[in-house]
Amino acid sequence: MPKKQPKNQLLLDFSVRGNRIVLHLGQVESQRLGDQLFEGLINGDWMIEPAGEVADISYAQDIVHQIGHKLPYPEGIKIAQLHKADPGFKGFSAIYRQKGWVFVNAKSDINERNYHIHLLTVSLGLHTLYTNTASLAARSEQLIFEALLPYKEVESFFRTDIFKIPDALASDIAGFFKVPYPMVLKRALALKIITDEQYRNFMTANPAAASKPRELFIFKDGSIDDLEAQLFSGSLED
Repeated sequence: MPKKQPKNQLLLDFSVRGNRIVLHLGQVESQRLGDQLFEGLINGDWMIEPAGEVADISYAQDIVHQIGHKLPYPEGIKIAQLHKADPGFKGFSAIYRQKGWVFVNAKSDINERNYHIHLLTVSLGLHTLYTNTASLAARSEQLIFEALLPYKEVESFFRTDIFKIPDALASDIAGFFKVPYPMVLKRALALKIITDEQYRNFMTANPAAASKPRELFIFKDGSIDDLEAQLFSGSLED
């Protein structure tokens, strides 16, 4: 029985142009490593399926639903989290054997990997509409920001009188949205939730320095001021 496609997935024939990379992540080195990986896959140097030692394989239907736009996605998008990729490799999206594929580094930070998977998935739905790579990347990021970082939720983490974010809170913010902390700040700045000065100050926080998540204790007779004091404890210190 054929797999039922998401209702917002339009089917296109991608066979005309053959196997190709759609969007690279990272700088020159990551792109070079991505080109090598894809060339090796096409040449039969390694196999992506069946899943196992080389990669964890999953489908992207849930992500397509979450993004929520009716786009011309290729049929049957799969996500490959590569176990043995070079640490410098970030990821790329591609058309391989007429199917959509997302390749990411399984060893990368979990929030970064989640963000990259979403970004590369939506790039597969947009690439026939944007021939310029920079425009494709920018539009893909815009749709991901809208889906993963809605205004109200981003706004709830920031106050106009705060000019420093503790490392632990930066880690909490990244973990809540499941995207890299700098991406949350970029979204907050674009929405004018924070100022340029706040953005520069908040960027000095290092989420990786928070060794373990904090527990939030809300007492029965506590107020919102008590909660804010706990969240932002130390944020007003020099």
